[in-house]
Amino acid sequence: MIDTDHAAHQTFVKHLDASHDAVWHAARWLQKRGHHVVVSPTTKSKTHGEWKQHADSGDLYLQQRVEVKRRGLDFTGAHDWPHGDKFIVCSRHSYDLAKPKPYAWIILNKPLTHAAIVKADTRARWVIEKRTDSRYLNYTQEFYFCPLDCVTWVEMEGQ
Repeated sequence: MIDTDHAAHQTFVKHLDASHDAVWHAARWLQKRGHHVVVSPTTKSKTHGEWKQHADSGDLYLQQRVEVKRRGLDFTGAHDWPHGDKFIVCSRHSYDLAKPKPYAWIILNKPLTHAAIVKADTRARWVIEKRTDSRYLNYTQEFYFCPLDCVTWVEMEGQ
């Protein structure tokens, strides 16, 4: 008589072992494109009955680039954003030259009580405008702006 649990478990372990080449291939590919990659450890149960102690926690994880800025403005949301219907995301050159591109920007208000979050997946709706950078004397550059509906406004709780 064949132990079907044992046979199925051996087949599963064989497929698990075979999957490692693909995981590492994908990890190297992502890493060559500037991503920080963490490959999860793999553990294998000796028997089918122990499989729950070795459940999959995912193959790999990507660390995402997030830019954080603090503005000298007091805002809590779109209703009191002082610059109309557009939100400044970043300077054009900082985004265009970024490798890898940021996943998101977290822009905190002056008292650090609230933040505006802009995800890069809203990029198609951004516009470019030339503005004088108030941090520097007589310096004008191009910036990316997005509509306020591309911004997620959050309260920085527990700070």
